[in-house]
Amino acid sequence: MLVEVRSPMNIEVLRPVWSSLIRDPRVDLTFTSEANGWVRPLLEAAGIAHRLIPPSQAIWARFDLAINADPWNALSLKRCWKRANFFHGVAGKYDLDDAKAIGQNVDFGLYDRVMFANEDRLRKYVGGGIVRQGQAALVGFPKTDPMVNGEWSAAAVRAELGLDPSLETLLYAPTFSPASSLHLQGEAIIETLLAKDRNVIVKLHERSTVPHPKYTGGVDWLQRLARFKRDPRYAYASGAHAGPYLAAADLLVTDHSTIGFEFALLDRPLVVVDAPDLLQAARINPDKWHQLRSMADVVADTSGLPDIVDRALRQPWRHARRRQATAQALFAYAGHATSRALDVLYELLELTQADDLREPDDSVELRDLPEVRAS
Repeated sequence: MLVEVRSPMNIEVLRPVWSSLIRDPRVDLTFTSEANGWVRPLLEAAGIAHRLIPPSQAIWARFDLAINADPWNALSLKRCWKRANFFHGVAGKYDLDDAKAIGQNVDFGLYDRVMFANEDRLRKYVGGGIVRQGQAALVGFPKTDPMVNGEWSAAAVRAELGLDPSLETLLYAPTFSPASSLHLQGEAIIETLLAKDRNVIVKLHERSTVPHPKYTGGVDWLQRLARFKRDPRYAYASGAHAGPYLAAADLLVTDHSTIGFEFALLDRPLVVVDAPDLLQAARINPDKWHQLRSMADVVADTSGLPDIVDRALRQPWRHARRRQATAQALFAYAGHATSRALDVLYELLELTQADDLREPDDSVELRDLPEVRAS
């Protein structure tokens, strides 16, 4: 079986699935990536770097099943029996909620199964004619299972990051784009959040970690943010999996990202920093744009951020109904998505899933999550 990944994010989206499959002696698991510099450190941390092969080898190797978490640039596998695709996000960016637009650029006919995180996108794709009814599988979002099931302790994650576990903790996690809040006022946001006696964790999208004209506008954000490391209440989250950092946070600050929707599963306060050009720049589904904002407090700039954060922490129940409704709508079978996904994969493999493999050990110490920097 082949796991095709383009980035550390793909590795983490699929981690609950492959960490179960790799324990099954009947399944010989192999990984391939077009960007080994990103992926190899994660596989090394898991002790499975020997399973990584170059795409040129994967194209001609024989596989019974191949899975990926990115619809773009799928390998043209010459000797693969079956294929399955997982979505890597639910935020509606880059036309992923627009069946007509995505169907012009992606051939979902490659796949025997397309794994959907929620019913809304499944209906859009089936109704739009780019995925057949028999291909579509509603499984949920396995990546969030460890967080939903409480496998990360907030205090333990804070301590692992070198932060005071007893302090209220804020997480700033902007998306990538020169139109994002990071580019508009990111450093000012961090300074404002640090102005009070609270921990601040910063989690950048992997595309923001190396200067690039398209993704960062040429800015070296790791260098720019290095000055904050002197503050004992600041931590830069270098791991590829956002789950532990979400678990550690009492409140999340973002602009528009799947992380914002994932945080709704914890039913904790959310603040959205307005980045108005991001809607068009990231080709975001307007419905998702408004959905995220409907369950958050929205702030235009840093001048209003302190009061909004204070209020959100004092009154965490505000927007709770919207958070709960959104989480239920976007993440089917939360906490059990991995088992549902494995059921589909074993069916494709024509194997019976062993009972002792149904609940994988997805818990990961932060020390096991190497720093991710795009290359």
